[in-house]
Amino acid sequence: MVVLRRLLFLAAVGCLVGACSGSSTSSAKQGVANSESSTSTIAVATTTTVKTFPPDAFKATDALLTQRVRSAGLSGGMLKLVRADGSVIHETNVGSVNGSTPLSVASSTKWLTSAILMTFVDEGLAALDDPVSKWLPEFAVTQPPITIRQLLTHTSGVRDNQCQSGAVALAACVRTITTSPRQFPAGSAFSYGNSPFLVVGRVIEVVGGSDFATVARQRLTGPLGMNNTSWPGAPTAANSAFGVRTTVDDYGKFLDMVLHRGVGNNVRIMDEATFAEFIRNQVANYDTSRDFSVGITKIPRYALGAWPDVVNGFGETRVISGNGGQGLYPWVDFDSETWGIVGVQDDRGAQLAVPASQVVAISAWSVMR
Repeated sequence: MVVLRRLLFLAAVGCLVGACSGSSTSSAKQGVANSESSTSTIAVATTTTVKTFPPDAFKATDALLTQRVRSAGLSGGMLKLVRADGSVIHETNVGSVNGSTPLSVASSTKWLTSAILMTFVDEGLAALDDPVSKWLPEFAVTQPPITIRQLLTHTSGVRDNQCQSGAVALAACVRTITTSPRQFPAGSAFSYGNSPFLVVGRVIEVVGGSDFATVARQRLTGPLGMNNTSWPGAPTAANSAFGVRTTVDDYGKFLDMVLHRGVGNNVRIMDEATFAEFIRNQVANYDTSRDFSVGITKIPRYALGAWPDVVNGFGETRVISGNGGQGLYPWVDFDSETWGIVGVQDDRGAQLAVPASQVVAISAWSVMR
């Protein structure tokens, strides 16, 4: 599987270099609603009957998006909804934001970072329940040991450190985190934070043998064709917790991979068993009710870098989102076999930005479910 992924990616790169015939490109559209288009993808999750919607199906959702943008004083915003076959169900823009507008997306970064780490798990190069000291020996003094799973699920006890917010090299910041006091013993509680994902980013560098941005390109953004996604501060100070800069169209390529359970752009990023772990609620045995971020999202569940918004009676994830504190709200709905994004950059703070976008997202997926 590892060889297959690499060969497919290399073949795609070779095709680009050789200017393959029959290729096509598309540009972002502004002010477009209810447009229908398609892209080529592996049909891992498809419906036998394509559900269609009347022209005014998303009228209320569009009004919410307009209100969301104007009330926050933003330059613009975007809503994009796509089926598993790549056809666009609905796309609308308010103001200057479109599919190719670069956006800082805060903690929507975490979903990408988790996916990169899971490619190593998929290949047997790392295990979620191995101690982080296996790759970062400086953590060997921490007792009880901190695992990769705990870092990815905010149950590690690693406390946020102010080095996470400056242009500090990732390796240097993680060394500071290593010697900082723990919030609680590893595995004993849930507390959403950022510094744990910086530690994950450093593990990715060590296991991947290069800087974080390079490994991200090799293992995720490159194979998926996310060519407009960047890591400010790279190569030494990329922020793997909240630092990615991307576009609605680029993040949509990641969502397409999630919707197709590990396959995107005709490349398998992770196998189905690994993917199932990737989207599973990991904190069912923890009390998350008093957590600050849970209070913002109103979602008491957490997977690996993302929030299971909706689960069924068996606790299985049916809608999952990687919402971030600057208002980006990307989600995948496995029941309707669709993905969507509320695309904004709202710098007022997570307490305002996340709920404002969440209202739009829920309105949209409620129409499609």
